Amino acid sequence: MRVAHVTPTGFGSDGSYGGGERYPAELARAMSRLTPTRLVRFGARSGRTFEDGLEVRTLASRGRFRGAEVNQLSAALVGALSDVDVVHVHCWDSVLANACVLLGRVRGQRVFATDHGGSGHNYWRRLHLNRLLTGFLAVSEFGAGRYPELSDRTTVIYGGTDHHHFRPGPSAPRHGAVFVGRLLPHKGIDQLISGLPADLPLRVIGRPYHPTYRECLHDLAAGKRVTFEENASDDDVVAAYRSARVAVLPSQYRPLNSAPSPNPELLGLTLIEAMACGTPVVCTDVGGMPEVVESGVTGLVVEPLNPQALGAAVHRLASDDAAWSVMAANARRTVERRFTWSAVAERCLDAYAGHSRGS
Repeated sequence: MRVAHVTPTGFGSDGSYGGGERYPAELARAMSRLTPTRLVRFGARSGRTFEDGLEVRTLASRGRFRGAEVNQLSAALVGALSDVDVVHVHCWDSVLANACVLLGRVRGQRVFATDHGGSGHNYWRRLHLNRLLTGFLAVSEFGAGRYPELSDRTTVIYGGTDHHHFRPGPSAPRHGAVFVGRLLPHKGIDQLISGLPADLPLRVIGRPYHPTYRECLHDLAAGKRVTFEENASDDDVVAAYRSARVAVLPSQYRPLNSAPSPNPELLGLTLIEAMACGTPVVCTDVGGMPEVVESGVTGLVVEPLNPQALGAAVHRLASDDAAWSVMAANARRTVERRFTWSAVAERCLDAYAGHSRGS
């Protein structure tokens, strides 16, 4: 089975640092160990490389339809998908996905889609393209529920991490809390800083994408033990998870000074990464995160828009050694059992094959 994963933007310095970009890259890499796999992405210039058996093909973007980042355009897409059996496009609400569905179905290929939260102007509802989609592979039950039109062909595959890279480090004292993610209003970092106990250190690791919000966070952090790290590498992030007492993802439906965000976290990959490092997590009861975090077992889940609850949860894990030890061990075991990229790749391959048998 030859598979092509299609994503509008690559992960890293030549793309963007976010879960929606990391997910297809890591999934394609894991899948390449099981079956011939190609990752098709868009960039400033075309190129082709091989990374540990994974073919990575970059198509030179000829523009963005109606300005949306997810709607990258390139005539080279036709050739890039010509010799595969399965097309798996990442970003369902896009003209890119529309094109993949039409191209694939004309050729008799199986076409699957996954949503990562981004969107752009597209025509799937107007043209009823959901009827041509072979299957929808959602990253959470919450994500699956966003598309009732696709319920008859939806499978939940969740997400994963490289649990060999993201793993507990040598025994050493752990201190404070860490947040990892893009500095955007829906991430709720302001709520975390507002509720943070004054004597508890917090590392905020992530690149700024919203200058006004970044300034607001720095103002809120005045007088507290908060540090901002805007250019951390993956190795830096692993080291931060290993040295932290707790990792926090406080995303919100109603972010500060911003429009409501109906799907702020479809899954929460940073929670899985932290858990893989044996670090208990705190998250809000938002989106798909409660499907990842079992409150009281691998971490704590608190209600959104409640800085005091966030602060109390972080303080508990920072100060209760017995609870921390149990949750730390549970967190790592949960990742090994449910949230590895190899497991996600196998779920995808089962879905691809199952639809082949049913066709």
